[in-house]
Amino acid sequence: GVTPLGALRDTCVIALLLCTGLREAELCALEVADLRQRLGGELALHVRSGKGRKERLIPYGELSWVLAVIDQWLTAAHIGEGRVFQGFWKGQQSIRGSLTPRTVERIVHKYPVMIDGKLIPVAPHDLRRTYAARLYEAGVDLVAIKQNLGHADTKTTLVYIGELGADKRRAKGVYS
Repeated sequence: GVTPLGALRDTCVIALLLCTGLREAELCALEVADLRQRLGGELALHVRSGKGRKERLIPYGELSWVLAVIDQWLTAAHIGEGRVFQGFWKGQQSIRGSLTPRTVERIVHKYPVMIDGKLIPVAPHDLRRTYAARLYEAGVDLVAIKQNLGHADTKTTLVYIGELGADKRRAKGVYS
C-alpha cells in the first residue's frame, strides 16, 4: 500500500535516521536549508532545536551518500524550501503538510527487520541507537558520538552503545 512517492519518502526517513541519529521530532522539524551546512569545513546537518532546545551540527562524514537519496525525494516531491519531510492525503500522492513524530513512528514500523529468522518491528529510536553503536564500532570517539546525538551526558551515550563483547573489552598490551 505504499505509493512510489511514499516509498521514496520512507526510504529517506529511514536512511537519514540511520546516518545522523536524529530524534523523531528533530527529523520532523528539518528544513531544506539544514541539510547542507558546514562544521569545520565538513558537510553537516543542522539541528535547529534538539532536546532541551539545543542547537547542533552533525557531520555526515562518509555517510553523506544520504544526501543523494534525499535529493531524489525533494525533486520528486517538488520541495525546494521549507520542511524536508511531508505527509500525504490518505491513498493519494498529494502532499498535505509536515510529518509528526507519530507519523515517523508509523513509517519506520512498516519496515521490520529480520533477526534470528523472525521479523521484528523497528522504532525510530532503534535507528538512533544503531547509529550510535555503528559509529562506536567504527572507532569514532565517544565524546563525538555524544555531541552528534545531542546528549548532555556521556552515560546516556553509553546506554545507546550497549554491552560490549569480549573482543571489544579484551585488555591490550599496555605495559612493557
